Amino acid sequence: MKRYDDKAQLLLLAGFAVGVGIVVLTIMLNNVIYASNIASESSIDTARYDISNALEMTTQAYENAYQSASVNGSVDNVTFEQELEIFAETASKSYAISGHTFSIENSARYDPYMTQNGLASGKDDWTIVSNINTTDEFVLDIPDVSKLGNSSNSLMITATNSTGLLWSIEIYNSSGQRYFVVKDHNMSIIENGTTVFDINVTGESSYKFIDNTQGKDYSINIIGGSNTIALFTLIGNHTTGEPFTFIRHYVAEPTVTIYSSDVSITRSLPISLPGRIS
Repeated sequence: MKRYDDKAQLLLLAGFAVGVGIVVLTIMLNNVIYASNIASESSIDTARYDISNALEMTTQAYENAYQSASVNGSVDNVTFEQELEIFAETASKSYAISGHTFSIENSARYDPYMTQNGLASGKDDWTIVSNINTTDEFVLDIPDVSKLGNSSNSLMITATNSTGLLWSIEIYNSSGQRYFVVKDHNMSIIENGTTVFDINVTGESSYKFIDNTQGKDYSINIIGGSNTIALFTLIGNHTTGEPFTFIRHYVAEPTVTIYSSDVSITRSLPISLPGRIS
């Protein structure tokens, strides 16, 4: 009888050992999976941070290079390119310390469209700035009338608030002339054809922009931005008193690449020059 009791105890111990082994194995497997997932997520998050940081640095480098190369209203291309080469070399060394390879395919400057990113393929209808109550400078320069759409494909810039339209200007090409129609919420204010490049909205009282926007909380919007190549300057203040600046005389599109043994990311980056702060 005692022999049978010993066998039963051995079976019980063996079963208990197997059970403990399964539990231990399960815990170890879960830890391995968890650690793997954490490592993977950490790699992804780091990569996202790295590329975001690289894009921000590249944007700043282009803006700084443009400012350094600008003298008396013109841009020295040699200085502009040298500044960008210095940036590319410095950024490459900096990323190498963390085990990443940084490379940039620098871009020439192009005449900008009035789209959100300045490229012909960019978003047509968009808001430049919201919640403003003062516009100090509002200048539009259309150097090439052939790059301006006709009356069916015009560029429209509007000032709107919660009540609707406050003011608008529509610009189009008719027989080689730059035609524009200015309206407020009631009627057409002025309609004219001109060969002049610049339209200084805040500098011409006849456009009545300030009359229709002064003291109001409004937004400035673009409609049909891909219909026109234009240089644009917009400077003023938000309703909070904070200043805003939108100046786009050119657009560049460099390509940034960051890669390591774990990840490779490439991004093309439209950059407005001299830059946008809002």
